[in-house]
Amino acid sequence: MSNTETMTVIYFTDGALIDDLHIRKSLLRIPEIIKCLRDNQKEFLNCDLFIAMMDQKVFNYLNYHQKFRLKSLIQAALFERWSRQGIEPDLIIRRRDYVDFSQLAATFVKLATLEEIQVVTIGPGFDDLESFLRIQLKVRSCLLHDMISQDPKLNWFWEGVKADIHLHS
Repeated sequence: MSNTETMTVIYFTDGALIDDLHIRKSLLRIPEIIKCLRDNQKEFLNCDLFIAMMDQKVFNYLNYHQKFRLKSLIQAALFERWSRQGIEPDLIIRRRDYVDFSQLAATFVKLATLEEIQVVTIGPGFDDLESFLRIQLKVRSCLLHDMISQDPKLNWFWEGVKADIHLHS
């Protein structure tokens, strides 16, 4: 790549926003999420994934591993939807692959010295990486995208969801 190109980095957040009931209910508007939940229901014994998405008590009954798996499935479905746009990412980074934020930040510092980067989060939403990129690396907001906000068939409802939970993306 030459220095004039933009590197597209897919960044999988830790999925913390999926813990929010309003977010989970909103995610059920996305066909890929619904299909993913149906296809993987058999993995979750004694729990209906659709009820867990709609009821905080049921979600709270999921153990750590079940919650982690559910978040991974949701993010995989979001990434599948993004991939159908035909854009090939140059790099995929997952928050869970880093012990702490300083390691993740160091990776992005190195990337920013090589190329101009465009970051697309598979979250939903952003995490503390967004403020780091905006403040420390001076990445312009037009190069930071939440996958759902970027999707023209999903952004109609996502802006309202973000406003309700005061996302900073």
